Amino acid sequence: MNNSMISSLVSMQTLQKKIDTIANNIANINTVGYKGKEVFFSEIMSQKLNQPKEFSSSGRKTNLGLEQGFGAKINLTLANFTQGTQLDTGLATDFMLRGEDIFFTVIPADGDPIESNDVRYTRDGHFQLDAYGYLLTSTGDYVLNTDDEKIQIPENTTFNVDKQGRITIQYPDGEIEELGYLKITRMINPKVLETVGNNQYQIPKELIERDVIVVDEEFDILEENYANKYSIVQGSLEGSNVDLVKEMTQLTDTQRAYQFLSRGLSISDQMMGIANNLKG
Repeated sequence: MNNSMISSLVSMQTLQKKIDTIANNIANINTVGYKGKEVFFSEIMSQKLNQPKEFSSSGRKTNLGLEQGFGAKINLTLANFTQGTQLDTGLATDFMLRGEDIFFTVIPADGDPIESNDVRYTRDGHFQLDAYGYLLTSTGDYVLNTDDEKIQIPENTTFNVDKQGRITIQYPDGEIEELGYLKITRMINPKVLETVGNNQYQIPKELIERDVIVVDEEFDILEENYANKYSIVQGSLEGSNVDLVKEMTQLTDTQRAYQFLSRGLSISDQMMGIANNLKG
């Protein structure tokens, strides 16, 4: 197989993965809290072919040597954590986060909030109460408070969450009680988080094992200097941040590049066929 065929084939496989990523973004344009993914490429390998000195002539304006590449690969696929649009629902169990690098903290039903591997982070604030009054995600995971405990709302009460995450409940007789605060986690660099499904993220195990600091342990949403940057909105959800126009433009450009490479592969095959016939 000649180099042009190798380069075309490898690059086509890479572009197909980008098309899949774009399609996934478009499919999740109405998913609450979804963050669009962006694909970044890098060159696989290149080499410089030496040419005999006889190739040099007085009329040649380029240096000797031919740069030859072997296609491109996906170097990184990162989530874009820009703020999504606000969707008002009026439901007491719906919450929206304002601030691009903060997350709700949740654990699976069989998870341990002390274990870093079990903790999940999400921007999807579409919560619900189960039969026992526990605050759950739409997939049944428990939402945590600042004491790393599950949040339970007593029966026959109404509850309110202010912009700093303070949870208060009101009994039928009018008595008001404070239940603590929603645990809001700030990431130093959200782009290092890995997707685990259900619109959730976790810290990669390799970063945990290497003691890389990802979570801002000093973050406290109650501090005055965070008042205008971070807040929680009850009765609203954060919509997807996918820009449909941008995604369709990228899809068109990627498909054209794919067609170009496909044509190059076809031409290379035809040239090899001609060469084989000439040798015969």
